[in-house]
This record gives sequence, C-alpha cells and structure tokens, in this order.
Amino acid sequence: MLSLREASYALFGAWRLAHFDLQGTAYFDRSAEGALRSFWAAALLLPAYAVMVLLHLSENPPALGWSGLVLIYGVAYAAGWTAFPVVMLWLVRLLDREEDYFGYIAMYNWSQLLITVIALPMAAIRSGQLLPDPLIGFFGLVVEFAMLAYLWFIVRAGLRIGPFAAIGVVLTDLTLSVLIWSVADHLAAGGRLF
Repeated sequence: MLSLREASYALFGAWRLAHFDLQGTAYFDRSAEGALRSFWAAALLLPAYAVMVLLHLSENPPALGWSGLVLIYGVAYAAGWTAFPVVMLWLVRLLDREEDYFGYIAMYNWSQLLITVIALPMAAIRSGQLLPDPLIGFFGLVVEFAMLAYLWFIVRAGLRIGPFAAIGVVLTDLTLSVLIWSVADHLAAGGRLF
C-alpha cells in the first residue's frame, strides 16, 4: 500500500527533477515494489484525465454514447499507463540498463502528476478559446517543449544514458501516446478497429 510519506517524497523528487536537479532521484523508492506503488499516480490522475477527455470531446464531438466513450477512453487510459512500461522492458535490455528499470518507472510515473498540472490548464485554455489562436499555439508549443525536456531529463537521470539515447526513449513514449489517443479518437468518432 502506498503511504503518504512515500507519495510526498516522490512528488518532491519529481519537483526537483523538474528543476533539472539530479538529487531528485534520491527521493524515489527504486525497488520493484516502489515502481509498482508508483502506479497509484494513475488513480490520483484519473479525475484530471476525465476532465481532459471532456475538454477534448467538446472540441471533437463523438459519434458514440457515454457508455461507449467511457469504455474507449477507459481502455485508452489503462493502455497509456501500461504500454510504455512494457516497451521499456525491451528498451532497457537494448540499452543495457535493466538494473535501472524500476527506478526509472517510479520517476516516470510520479512525474505524470506534475505534467498534468501543466497540461490540464493548457487544455482548458485551448478548449475555451481563452486566448487568441496565435497565443494558444505559442503557449502550447512552449508547454510541449517543457514537458518533453522534463521527460528527457528523467530518462537521463533515471537510466543514466546519453542525450541521444534519451531522445529515442522520449520519442518512443510520445509515439505510443499519440497512437493510443488516435485509436481512441477514431473509435469515438464511430470508426472500426479492424
């Protein structure tokens, strides 16, 4: 079971990593159990994910009813939290960093809380057209770049790999996320999986 102390330490570590401070790695339980407990972040972020889906659907009206949408985006959420760690099992072997896998997954999972704190307001601004389009586009790019830089630093700190290999890991994560979200959108619009 996740303790409040472990969660607060991990969040502080994620905050330090957001400042590109390598000392932030010391605040994570880097054991297999710690990595497993870090998936509690998915439960904590579920309400924020639901809001982001609602904002997204307000811009892209779906063809399905609510029960279908809950199923589709629920499966997409679960896939988003499991696909990347599974792919990373293969990548850490390729990178010869298997011993750092659990620590990296813990850091990655807890970092999603900070990323969502930034992404959710940006999604609301975009959905509500609260700023002129050029400003929304500019701030969107700044936020995307900041999130990618943060994820890149977490890869470097957590797996202790070079900058170009870290770019490859981040691009893998980004590709999986876009693929899962695109499939969910396609199904929500009434498309078929096969």
